[in-house]
Amino acid sequence: MADQLITSLESMGQLLLAMDTGVGLLIGVGISMSASHGFALLANRLTPPQILLHMVVDALVLSLAFLLCILCHSVMLMVLEGIPLQPISFANRMGAALWPGLLYVLVAAPYVSDVIAIALLAWIHLNVLVLLQAVYGISFQAGLLVALPGYIVALLLVGLLFAQRWRRSYDILAREVAALLR
Repeated sequence: MADQLITSLESMGQLLLAMDTGVGLLIGVGISMSASHGFALLANRLTPPQILLHMVVDALVLSLAFLLCILCHSVMLMVLEGIPLQPISFANRMGAALWPGLLYVLVAAPYVSDVIAIALLAWIHLNVLVLLQAVYGISFQAGLLVALPGYIVALLLVGLLFAQRWRRSYDILAREVAALLR
């Protein structure tokens, strides 16, 4: 059973390597993540230029969070495994791990949004582990040590942005919908 799982993860790694999307996927993930709260921005009666500004700033901040995550992975890879690499080439290879983030727009779904967000972020982390094994031959256990600090950095930055802006928007939306239903 475990051997079959490892074989499946190795084939997934080869598929991710074939994608070779690079750093360009960062912006797409950021846009998907910022689009997930578009309804809340509309409910707060923001004008279209204000909504666009919020979404662009959020997309850039979220893209920066994942870029910092990837750079943290590269530092940990150099420190723990002694693999010399250039951060931009590493980021280009690891960019394919972020493709589940394109589905982050689904987090706008009511009641299950937190579960979807956690599942997508865990999927991204699994993709990073698979790519570390496929590209650098690092075992999954060592990959956990390499990828965990960057994953925590990304979770903290994304969490701060959500807590600061988006939760407030969702609370206002929920109050307005409840008032309309009464």
